[in-house]
Amino acid sequence: GEVHSHKEWTAVVMVVSGAATVRTPGTPDKGMKAGTTNEFGGVLVGKGESHRVGKGDVLIIPPDAPHSYHDIEEPFRYMVIETP
Repeated sequence: GEVHSHKEWTAVVMVVSGAATVRTPGTPDKGMKAGTTNEFGGVLVGKGESHRVGKGDVLIIPPDAPHSYHDIEEPFRYMVIETP
């Protein structure tokens, strides 16, 4: 549950098992609009949002967007793809 961010890359996160609440208390610095759905069905996570995610869900977290995972249901496993 620690708040963290990824410098200079976008995280495409696919939940493989379990569930968690993803919180984003900060704002992406690239001018990207939170809540936008892309062509792959992922949702861009942005300022002050909370989303319950589970197996099969895909998140897109922009560079420098603070986020954290809470209320985790084990086993919570996810795959992160770093994109420019």
